[in-house]
Amino acid sequence: MIDAQRIARQALLPLLFAALSSPTLQAADLPNSLDLAPNEIASSRAQRVALGQTGTTASNLALVMQAGDNLTADLTQTGNALEAVILQSGYALDATIEQQGSHNLGLIVQSGSHNEARIEQYGAYNNALIEQTGTGHRSSVTQHGQGLSVLVRQYR
Repeated sequence: MIDAQRIARQALLPLLFAALSSPTLQAADLPNSLDLAPNEIASSRAQRVALGQTGTTASNLALVMQAGDNLTADLTQTGNALEAVILQSGYALDATIEQQGSHNLGLIVQSGSHNEARIEQYGAYNNALIEQTGTGHRSSVTQHGQGLSVLVRQYR
């Protein structure tokens, strides 16, 4: 189990889902942002979030957290040593991650009902992780390159 997956499963996910459902965060009425700088966190209660990052610098993190009804998120990253994380907890759910470059990580964690997740990666030494709970369970991973790994877990 790689470090990012271990962190997500053991500590990060329970904390993030607890924070998303907290009355304090929900009362804050955070703005919906579709134009974020690298390493900026997108937090939205909207039904759709789209985030794109491009650059030659490494170590960008794109994080989308959602809790609510008909959720959709799209992420696009170009570069090396990038991380893209989509966390969803809700009802209809949909997520997409597209990464171009090498040594990138794409992680989608969904719980709820009608799951659907898709990760596309182009380059070398990329990792794709999808974890779904619920009933819909549809996922697809497309990878082009060498030294790639993929892990998909689906639970009822």
